[in-house]
Amino acid sequence: MSSVLVIVESPAKSKKIQQILGSDYVVKASVGHMRDLPQRELGVDKHTLQPTYEISPDKKAVVSDLRRLAKQCRKSILATDPDREGEAIAWHLKEALNLPADVERVSYQEITASAIQRAFANAGKIDMNLVAAQESRRVLDRLIGYLVSPALSQRAGLNLSAGRVQSVAVRMVVDREREIESFVPKAYQSVSLSLPDYTLKAPLDLKPFVKEGERLWGADDARPFIGPQKASLGRLTEKATSVAPRPPFTTVTMQSTAGKLYGMSAKDVMDAAQKLFEQGAITYHRTDNPNLSEDGIAKVQAYLKGQGLPIAGTVAKNKMKDGAQEAHEAIRPTDIALEKAGQTDSEQQVYALIRERALLSVMPAGVDNVTKMTFVSERSVPNLEGKPVNPTYSCSGRMIDSMGWRAYVKIEPLSAEDKPLPKLTKGTVFSGMVAAKQEFTKPPGRFNEQSLIRALEAAGIGRPSTYAAIMENVKGRKYIVPEQGGKAKSPSFRPGKHGYYIVDALRQFKFMGYRYTKGVEGALDNVAAGQMGYLNVVRPVLRELESDIAHRLTGELLVLSAACPGCKQVVIQKTSTRRQSNVYWRHLDLAHEEQCIKYLDDNNGQPALPAPEQTADCPHCQKPVVRRSGRDHSHFWVHKDKSHTTPCGHKYLDDRNGAPALKPKPATEPCAECGATLKRIYSRKTSKHSWVHDGIDNPKCGKRFVDDANGRPANAVATA
Repeated sequence: MSSVLVIVESPAKSKKIQQILGSDYVVKASVGHMRDLPQRELGVDKHTLQPTYEISPDKKAVVSDLRRLAKQCRKSILATDPDREGEAIAWHLKEALNLPADVERVSYQEITASAIQRAFANAGKIDMNLVAAQESRRVLDRLIGYLVSPALSQRAGLNLSAGRVQSVAVRMVVDREREIESFVPKAYQSVSLSLPDYTLKAPLDLKPFVKEGERLWGADDARPFIGPQKASLGRLTEKATSVAPRPPFTTVTMQSTAGKLYGMSAKDVMDAAQKLFEQGAITYHRTDNPNLSEDGIAKVQAYLKGQGLPIAGTVAKNKMKDGAQEAHEAIRPTDIALEKAGQTDSEQQVYALIRERALLSVMPAGVDNVTKMTFVSERSVPNLEGKPVNPTYSCSGRMIDSMGWRAYVKIEPLSAEDKPLPKLTKGTVFSGMVAAKQEFTKPPGRFNEQSLIRALEAAGIGRPSTYAAIMENVKGRKYIVPEQGGKAKSPSFRPGKHGYYIVDALRQFKFMGYRYTKGVEGALDNVAAGQMGYLNVVRPVLRELESDIAHRLTGELLVLSAACPGCKQVVIQKTSTRRQSNVYWRHLDLAHEEQCIKYLDDNNGQPALPAPEQTADCPHCQKPVVRRSGRDHSHFWVHKDKSHTTPCGHKYLDDRNGAPALKPKPATEPCAECGATLKRIYSRKTSKHSWVHDGIDNPKCGKRFVDDANGRPANAVATA
């Protein structure tokens, strides 16, 4: 028992870490989560709010293998991802494998030899505050999904899904679409001063003349400003302005940029980044922090110096967004000297973006000389208070003094051009012309995947690690529909039919509010910091959900409905590919089926009671059998009680003139080549007979199946 068991999340990561740690360690993968809430029930006690976990069906073999290894090795170390999700997986591993309460937990931001060795030299314990935060999020999502979704589906008459973040994301798209639909273009006057002797145009400073957000709407509003007039250059400033490098990537900015440049979905980007992380090519890719660590900066600077490239004297510190959770450093290559990494085109594109951003972020800022001019008209125009004031017109230009980091941009396009202004002297009076041009207001643009994710992040809704899954979910359910077209590589979003319905049906629910959802995220942050307990977050949400479901759920049936011809209760039309007729009817309230009939037939768009069930006694075991219809409108019989099938030995019985009959025994004949028994069978798929060796998978003749030749095995006919 000299080995140490190390458990990570993915097989690819386990191979890389195994190479680093060596033969004294056994590195195995849990393949993500191995325990979760039950699949077919709420899994949360409504009174105690205690969640119940079970091992996922597809992970039982993995758990069994890890338990065996944990017993064989002298100790176990949990090395899952360095975020809340990874912390929760570590805790579930501890529970599922019966590991000690003080089991070691290591955390690392990159899969390199130095980072892994440093992490294992500084092993810690599971952070139960992070586990509680993740458990709170999981339970909240489960409560909404398993309480709201059934109520919503019952109201609509078809299966619909609600989610704590996904429904709010759909609401954003619906609200934006309705804003576009209700938008009416409004004409306004754009007023500018031109100096005929110079190529210069300066827009009017509107502030003294209109309220905030307003414009000069009519021609009469613009008339006092228009015409030839003298204007003096009242203010002239020239200033050197620094142009800071673009920051290194956070999760969201990486998704946004790759989507904009390459049309990649958020899921595509995250899949590529996950592979790069597992290959040891980049640091951890789920982060809110737009800054490199001191160690990361030093590595990039050393590389640039070695290449004879400039570095900044002081690296700019980028501001983190409010409520940032995964605050480890921005994404960067683990080896900045590596120019290419990744096994697929997507991985290579994402890596190149990450590398360029990291390199540029520590290079010198650009410097532009910015000139600003303000002209004062000789005219006098009443301001908002009715007092006469002289209108001012302002413009600016810039000349590049130093390109700085901009000289090294290769992937992300950047406009860096001189925009000169004429050389003028302050105080000089010029002959100018003020003119107005009619323009029209424009509606807001539709969201695409990148802009919707940025809007969610700006509103404090959801987290970087969840956005890709949310986008796939709402697109997959067609609650929002991507529309190709236009210049952008990423399609714009429109609401789907059911997207509108969900937003309208749930609009009055508290969890659908933008501020409310942001507040829940803040509460989860407090749980992670140990400042709030699990129950203090979950219990109020449960109470609100129950109240909202009882009093605030709206919406009409989305399917055809009618009165049941048997019990007069509401039944709804459904479709299925399993039934002989793919259209049938079922009670809206399933409780009514107990006193009536579960499935009703469809008769020209109306519910109809099915024909009385035909029963008889099985000709072999005398137990009750029932007559059924096949897809081809033929009939057959099956045991009414399925438990009678095995003892009888006859699963399906033939139908002969409306009565059950045992299927005839198949013809048999010795194989002409090996002598074993062949049995004649019929395939519905091919509509042909053939012969098969009865009970023998590998016959001596090497032919399990033999073709049929007029009712006899083909090899027997050939031999004859």
